[in-house]
Amino acid sequence: MRLIKKIAAVAFVSCCVATAHAEQADVYLFLDADTAETKINGLDVTFRAELTDEDLTDRDFTHRPRVWITCYENGRQLLTVDTADDLDPWPEIKADRDLELDVKLISQTGSFADLPTRMNASRVTHLLKLNVDITARAEGVARTWLQGFPIKLTASPGNGFKDLNLVIFTGESNARFRAELASAVRGCEVLAGH
Repeated sequence: MRLIKKIAAVAFVSCCVATAHAEQADVYLFLDADTAETKINGLDVTFRAELTDEDLTDRDFTHRPRVWITCYENGRQLLTVDTADDLDPWPEIKADRDLELDVKLISQTGSFADLPTRMNASRVTHLLKLNVDITARAEGVARTWLQGFPIKLTASPGNGFKDLNLVIFTGESNARFRAELASAVRGCEVLAGH
């Protein structure tokens, strides 16, 4: 009888964990080092790169996921992620419906303290655009990638939306990629007054 109770308990816990996990949208993306570039436009600095998924799915140029870190002259810093159609964690969001929510940006290296912040998720054409306020953390995000480690965004929006677990890994690194990221770090530091 004890064995049956133990088996039932394990089955119940496994079922609950599987059900809870089923309500989470896991998105794992990798920076494409060959597409990385940093641009200085007036007094704004932008690092940009395309992203790939773990299966290296080939996508049309307009359907590729991308990431930007933008540092503005006024000190504001944004992380923007465009997701691909098949990696969209929230297909329920339509062009006329934005989602404002709390998120947490997490460094996997300790380059910066966990950042509870705000994110706006909106539909732009067929892509979901995630805009995250990372003010005072942009350099830390770039340094984390320079060290070869990922960053993670987590959110629990509720209202029928899946919890988000978005992880951006560095992928394969090269000298050009590191130089572009280092330029972004320096530009963001200058704009932040460091």
